[in-house]
Amino acid sequence: MDKDDRLRIHNKRSEDEDSLDRDWRWYRFVDHADAKERLGYAADQDIVDWLEESTSRTRNRTLAIARHAGDDSVLNGTLSLDMAPDKRDNNLLLHYFVKKDVLILIGGTNLTLTRTDEDGLQKAMLACVSPIDALLVLLSEILEFFFVQSDRFEQSLHALEEEMRGRNDRRILKRTIDLRNDLTYWNAQIIPIKEMRYASDETFRRDMQDSDCKHIIDMRLKRISMLQREYDEEIDSLLRVDENITNYRSNDIMKALTLYTVLLTPTTALGAIWGMNFEHMPELSWPLGYVFALSIILASTGATYWWLKQRGLTADILDMNMGAGRARTRKKKDKNNER
Repeated sequence: MDKDDRLRIHNKRSEDEDSLDRDWRWYRFVDHADAKERLGYAADQDIVDWLEESTSRTRNRTLAIARHAGDDSVLNGTLSLDMAPDKRDNNLLLHYFVKKDVLILIGGTNLTLTRTDEDGLQKAMLACVSPIDALLVLLSEILEFFFVQSDRFEQSLHALEEEMRGRNDRRILKRTIDLRNDLTYWNAQIIPIKEMRYASDETFRRDMQDSDCKHIIDMRLKRISMLQREYDEEIDSLLRVDENITNYRSNDIMKALTLYTVLLTPTTALGAIWGMNFEHMPELSWPLGYVFALSIILASTGATYWWLKQRGLTADILDMNMGAGRARTRKKKDKNNER
């Protein structure tokens, strides 16, 4: 007996036990062929249409049909999630159909359970008073997987923040952008779950007014939205810090290059003049001509530097001493500790 056969028998037993004391039924099938075979002629037209329409669908789709009669309202669709994007065999594809008295699920047997096992989840769903509550219980369990992913994401984010304290280069920027892409990816996975939650309120609003399952999933959606928002703000802060550091370094480099260019301008000009080779030059016969030229070069360079310093253009470049600053900081800390 293979896994699929055990699943079918297990679900059949649960349906029979459930029908003894509840006015709604839960069917769970491995695939559409299994669903069509077991439902057969007992399926109403809404179910038949859903089975035919969702057979080949592999993308997210939510259809809410809120009829005036109320009892005939239908919520159906497909939930497709990349539960582990680095392992394509661990994705979730779940087709669902909900009416006032029936819940049908197809697929989704590879759901990553984190808080409970398959039996525990099934008991929690069977304990619900309505099919839509059972579906919300399932969605709440799926959300737990994303909380686990959020914890891992938070660890990576904090590790990046600590590493940025020590150094900041292109590798740090790349890792920051990678985290932003990961966050965007996981945020996109929550959107279809939110759509299903709001569609359930639209379709079965009277049955969900006092539903604890609705309140629980609402709180979980709010919590995960809060985490996503906080992570997004932290990443934005890291990107702003990187941008500010990059701008500071760029300005510092341009300032240094400009300063050195200005300082070397007299040397370049005078060197060009004294490097000329003409037949009649008055300086060629000077005994101290070489010393005189060096004196002019040094004097003009010194005068240029003095002029730049007077105007404050050399600050934070030639006068900056990071080692001395750290030494003063250590002395202050030592004095505070002695006190």
